[in-house]
Amino acid sequence: MTQIQIRRASPNDAQAFVEIFSSPQVIWGTLQVLYPSVEEWRKKLEPQPDIISLVACVPDASGNEQVVGCISLHLNPNRARRKHAAGLGMAVREDWQGKGVGTAMMQAAVDLAEKWLNISRLELQVYVDNEPAIALYKKFGFEIEGRMKQDSFRDGEFVDVYSMARLKRPNGRAE
Repeated sequence: MTQIQIRRASPNDAQAFVEIFSSPQVIWGTLQVLYPSVEEWRKKLEPQPDIISLVACVPDASGNEQVVGCISLHLNPNRARRKHAAGLGMAVREDWQGKGVGTAMMQAAVDLAEKWLNISRLELQVYVDNEPAIALYKKFGFEIEGRMKQDSFRDGEFVDVYSMARLKRPNGRAE
């Protein structure tokens, strides 16, 4: 089994993000737009006080690091009544889906949020037909809180999304 390493993303990872988000399967399952540029991703990956981006890395055939997934926590540092909550977004390169990358990234993000950043509410949105992602989120204690009809436009039609959240209780366990 391949060892998956999680680390902080940097602007130097921009090309890897372009590769991740150039896949039809990844675009289908995320809110990203087609044809991302390296420069756009380099700007997005510059340090920001309200976003923490992590990447999942595995060794390639030569032993060099390759980025195969990304996950971001979107914090609310300037919103006093929402500091306890963070949004979550993630993607796994198409050829690495179903190989534990999403689980490794989700575990890292949940641990970072709850054990180090004092985040007690993690929230996300997912297309209602993205069953693998929904299963992953449920595995980590996320629950469907609602359905937003015609929330996003994908491949020529409007698509519903679920609003999901994971709540950490004072005993440290997710609800």
